[in-house]
Amino acid sequence: MKNIVYLAVILSVVVQMSFASGLSGPSPIPPPPNFYITSAVTTVCRGQINEIPISVTNKANVKPVYDTNVSFIGQNPTMQDVSVGFVNTRGVYPYGNGTVVFGAINPNTTATRDVPVFVSGNASDFLFSEIGIGYYYDSDTYSDSEIRNITFTTKTCSTPLSVNVSPQVLTSGVIQNITVNLTNSGSSALNNISLRISLPTQDGAVLSKQPVQIPAINPDSKMKINEEVYVAGNESDQSVPLNLSLIFYNGTRVNQIYDNLAVLSSGLIAISPSEFATSPTSPSPNGIFSVSFVLTNTGTASASSLEATPIPPSGFSNFGANTVFVGSITPGGQTPVTVSLFASNSVKPGTYVIPIRLNYMNNLRQNMTIWANTSVSVAYSAANYTQFVHARTGGGGGLFTLVLLALVIILAIMYYRQRKVLRSSRRSR
Repeated sequence: MKNIVYLAVILSVVVQMSFASGLSGPSPIPPPPNFYITSAVTTVCRGQINEIPISVTNKANVKPVYDTNVSFIGQNPTMQDVSVGFVNTRGVYPYGNGTVVFGAINPNTTATRDVPVFVSGNASDFLFSEIGIGYYYDSDTYSDSEIRNITFTTKTCSTPLSVNVSPQVLTSGVIQNITVNLTNSGSSALNNISLRISLPTQDGAVLSKQPVQIPAINPDSKMKINEEVYVAGNESDQSVPLNLSLIFYNGTRVNQIYDNLAVLSSGLIAISPSEFATSPTSPSPNGIFSVSFVLTNTGTASASSLEATPIPPSGFSNFGANTVFVGSITPGGQTPVTVSLFASNSVKPGTYVIPIRLNYMNNLRQNMTIWANTSVSVAYSAANYTQFVHARTGGGGGLFTLVLLALVIILAIMYYRQRKVLRSSRRSR
């Protein structure tokens, strides 16, 4: 019952300043013991339960008396039923019942007890902690409650559970999946794992249900959790903080991991080629031709340093520069592109696919590649006809002469018949 009274006394003075005193008892109240509170620990681990040793020293002499109507002479009285706990400290939470009972502390004596507290995974580097103390003195006739300050530094200590996220680059403006990889590198199972992922409101949102509950991860085992996220389409923000919080039980105590993973955000670039045109429409062997098309960026971010490089099939080659520099295409923008090629004399009639490689950089200065493929129909011209017939006849000179002679005769007969028809028509008039 006394412990409950002590805890109530501590909580009643949470709002008081350091070294503020809450004395109670029949008047006149004698001076309380002169004591101080220290800790041998100066650094605590974030995201873990810390057993912090708290020492209470009862000095030899009483406190000075400022009330001129009260005069007490002698050594400090014994501190009885001492109860200590952390109060009103941001990032530090009591573990268990929140207080530790010391018992009696005689004058000129120090007593030490471990106070278990949970230090938040996102606690600041420095903790200005407030420790509340309640006790009785003078044979339980009088009570005192005070708050004293102790400062700790915090650090991230090793933990058996490690976490990382893939991919490291997210595309803004679209819904996509990420994978949270959890690894238990310890020697015991981790149980009752609660995973929560969030994004700052201005940067996007996690669309999957939160938190994710994981029953257990065995020692030296891994687990993958798929989450659906949306990153806002803000091209100027190239780094997005992905906040992860994990709470788990390692067999003896509760641990928490709070991490802020910075992932990169790349704007959505969607380059689409269209309106292909070949000039001349049907190129001839041993001729130069050009392929023109339009590139449209339907994404949310600009493509910069764009270049077009035809990859000619066998029998074709680039005419002029191998690569044509295009430049940048803003979101919603269009730009025309023209590349020139040469069809050699060995190209036979038919349809050929000309692949065109398009290289550009995104807002993270990463090299990206897409392809624009077009078809080109090659036909023979009159200048190539002799060569075509020669190839078809296997190179026979006599046969080629006979073919030409037959053509001449046929044309002459057709011309003679046409003339005869015209003369007959005139006479009948």
